[in-house]
Amino acid sequence: MVADYKEKFIAFIDVLGFKNLVEASEAGTGLSVAEILTLRELFDSPEHGMLKECGPVCCPISECIDRDLDFRLSQVSDCAVISTEISPAGAINLVYFCHGIVVRFLQRGIMCRGYITRGPIHHPAGEFPIGTGYHKALSGEARVTIFRSEADERGTPFVEIDRVVRDYIQESGDSCLKEMFLRMTKSAGDSVALFPFQRLEHSFMIGGFGSEFDAEKEKVSNNNMRRMLGAFKDRVMSYVNPSNLDAVRKAQHYIDAYNNQLAICDRTDDLIDMLSYPIGTKDRQRRD
Repeated sequence: MVADYKEKFIAFIDVLGFKNLVEASEAGTGLSVAEILTLRELFDSPEHGMLKECGPVCCPISECIDRDLDFRLSQVSDCAVISTEISPAGAINLVYFCHGIVVRFLQRGIMCRGYITRGPIHHPAGEFPIGTGYHKALSGEARVTIFRSEADERGTPFVEIDRVVRDYIQESGDSCLKEMFLRMTKSAGDSVALFPFQRLEHSFMIGGFGSEFDAEKEKVSNNNMRRMLGAFKDRVMSYVNPSNLDAVRKAQHYIDAYNNQLAICDRTDDLIDMLSYPIGTKDRQRRD
């Protein structure tokens, strides 16, 4: 390989519906110019700046080549390209950073699609890259079909991860990589993608550190999560043109995921109720 190209892990992430956001902004019926520009800032995060000073953010003791993982981030309009070195820390931190991007857009009700792969790339700091690895990520983003609900559906709103990246992580022998990868992803058949929705649920400990279980407090927290999920659903649909059936179909994936999390909230309420019953009451219910 020519010296100016490196074999790296590469991600391409695109904001879905950005053209419609801009058109609504121009018409004065949507976000302001300042708000549109703020959305672009969601591609970056404080963790990126921590790399040079502190090294890998996710799985910090995993093997790496350079302290900053040869991390590069380039943006143009509504898309970003991120690349990292070929190492265990490079692989999991690229997945981690992309997961953070998806979560930040998710909180604003905006869908993303992307692809994470590996290949040759020339990616200088502050410049847009070239290389077949970059084109592989770019073309992969357009072909994402994971979690599709119909056989002919194309371009589902998820960041899919190439099998070559998944296999690298699974075969690394690094338990931190495997654990963190499972936390941030979801599989469907032989495919896997980032799946941030599973973070949106209330969790609690029973009797942790000598404390008593407070059912009312846990119910309040769970209800706060329920309200947040409802707000996220409203935001997603607020950016979708109901006459655009393709956009509606994409949004439905997010709505279904939110509804699944809301169902978990309902089951959590049931669990809290059960745990708050006096022991004798639970015993009687079992006998009945």
